[in-house]
Amino acid sequence: MLTKNDLSQIRKVVKEEVGQETKKIVQEETPKIVREIVQEETPKIVKKIVQTELKPIKSDLLKIRKDINIIVSTFDREYLELRQRVGIIEKHLDLPAPSKY
Repeated sequence: MLTKNDLSQIRKVVKEEVGQETKKIVQEETPKIVREIVQEETPKIVKKIVQTELKPIKSDLLKIRKDINIIVSTFDREYLELRQRVGIIEKHLDLPAPSKY
């Protein structure tokens, strides 16, 4: 029959063995688990960051494009009107067509 002393010694040995095995498993498995988490989560995090950071930039680009289109169309219209007026004046004054530079 086992005595209390025997049981406590057995318990102590089991705790030591389990503790060592647990420590060994944790040391071996932790880097693998961390690597897996990093590989899985990094693309998601990067995607979120890119989306949140690029959203204002995209809206700014759209606004710049609209502004450029407005400017170009305004100057094109003004140039065409001016060109037409110069043509009318040249005709009225009977001036020869300008030579190309």
